[in-house]
Amino acid sequence: MTENTGPYDRRILVIDDNQSIHEDFRKIFSLESHSQTTLIRVEAILFGESSANTSQLAFHVDSAFQGQEGVERVERAMRDNRRYAMAFVDMRMPPGWDGVETVKRLWDVDPDLQVVLCTAYSDYSWEQMMEDIGHTDRLVILKKPFDNVEVLQLAHSLTEKWKLLQRSKVKMEDLERRVAGRTRELEAANEKLKAEIAERIRAEEGLRQAQKLEAIGQLAGGVAHDFNNILTVIQGHACGLLEDASLSQTALESAREVDEAAKRAARLTRQLLTFSRKQTMQREHLDLQDVVGQVVKMLHRVLGEDIALEIRPAEDAPAIQADRGMIEQIILNLAVNARDAMPRGGQLRIETKTVETTDEDARRNPAARAGRFACMSVSDTGCGIAPEILPRIFEPFFTTKEVGKGTGLGLATVYGIVRQHQGWIEIESAPGRGTTFRILLPASSELARLRGTPALSPQPTGGRETILLVEDEAPLLNLARTILQRQGYRIYTACSGAEALPIWSRHGPEIDLLITDVVMPGGLSGLELANRLQAERPQLKVTFTSGYSVDMAGHDGALQQGFTFLPKPYTPQELARTVRDCMNPQHPATSRS
Repeated sequence: MTENTGPYDRRILVIDDNQSIHEDFRKIFSLESHSQTTLIRVEAILFGESSANTSQLAFHVDSAFQGQEGVERVERAMRDNRRYAMAFVDMRMPPGWDGVETVKRLWDVDPDLQVVLCTAYSDYSWEQMMEDIGHTDRLVILKKPFDNVEVLQLAHSLTEKWKLLQRSKVKMEDLERRVAGRTRELEAANEKLKAEIAERIRAEEGLRQAQKLEAIGQLAGGVAHDFNNILTVIQGHACGLLEDASLSQTALESAREVDEAAKRAARLTRQLLTFSRKQTMQREHLDLQDVVGQVVKMLHRVLGEDIALEIRPAEDAPAIQADRGMIEQIILNLAVNARDAMPRGGQLRIETKTVETTDEDARRNPAARAGRFACMSVSDTGCGIAPEILPRIFEPFFTTKEVGKGTGLGLATVYGIVRQHQGWIEIESAPGRGTTFRILLPASSELARLRGTPALSPQPTGGRETILLVEDEAPLLNLARTILQRQGYRIYTACSGAEALPIWSRHGPEIDLLITDVVMPGGLSGLELANRLQAERPQLKVTFTSGYSVDMAGHDGALQQGFTFLPKPYTPQELARTVRDCMNPQHPATSRS
């Protein structure tokens, strides 16, 4: 809003049908008039001013002889931004609008206009006029005949009031603009805060989910450890029965069923250990696209004819440092999961590419981090995953499939493998719109190795060396002793590390190999026992066994020192071969995963 400036900012409009009235108003507002001079002198005395600024007291007076003409003048003044501060309006102006109608029309054009309604008649009472016009502080009634000084006082007061009103409006508009600007700033800050809160909630939810899966993984790893001990005994005795030529055909068939069931159970425990990230890995530098190409040959048989398989290889897919078998298992498990989500057929697409993730990506996903990664996407056109199920899909044994259609370990295994490779998984899915799993694994700067042809393992042979066998599970201890004695070895046994020490004290010089479980009760672990014995005789050979992997037991440095690790469950042949490889000087110590 721009207020009037200059000597004519006190603009007055007189609306009266009598020409002489207009002349009277001009004389009253003349600076040379006696009334004006007297009023200026009195105001100077009242307000303590030595002299009055006459330019500030000047009035500009315009005339209109009918209400319609007055309204037109006010409209024109509004357009020219030279508004009137006040108007003197006569009550009766035949044949046009009367004063009441004129005032209402004036206020329709300029609501701030200060009005003095001049009347010489008593047929309009104050109550009648207020009922028609409405109660307002912009209206003053002046009875005719009026006093000149009274008119001047009204003019001075009402024009100053109008000016103050305009200034307050300017300040109010400025305040409103500032408030609106501040409000926008606060709204923007609030939206940013909401986004940060939402991001934090997502991060906390991701952390809770990761902690939940971590706890489940620890439990699964412990269960797998106990089962591996049991399965080693079952497999060992089943293999022994299968080699017994005196058994009937029916008994041999039963032994084979037991052996096959034990092998299936061993695969399940390996999946549990993989989920809990406690499965020993054999890392090598791989071309991800090469691994996908090898698995595709198998996928056609797994998927069936009603599912179209599309491979989108990357031109510059980076190498990764990974366990080839585990990466193949990821692809196979995701493909099988996609197949089950498309019972009427569909499309499965596997795509590889290189991605660069940023700190912003890491803030959105608690499992992510900035860097260069190999990305493998597995997408299907299946039924999708409901939002309420999505947070649970990586839990072991959780499945939405019918009984007998799945173990609930497929995606749990994928999760464990990816986490064990320091990667993470991103999922996009909606009911009826398919699912996409994105596997991100750290890129390697080294060249990838192509798949080689595995060498055939020779049949294990026995020996005459002496072995100290330490195992806290009595059935497993007895089984391993029997297997090794059949191979010709001389065996000393102990159920704990503490029990093994006296045997070592008596027979240490004749013991060639220590076979010990890694985790044992009694306060002396297998690694501590091996370190103590090798401190006395450094040339002592050592083989560790465990239902856990060696890294879960916290002793992954043992393999780097040249020790042999044999994970449970193992077969009699695997135990015999491991012992022979360890004892034979021309064969380096190895580990089996």
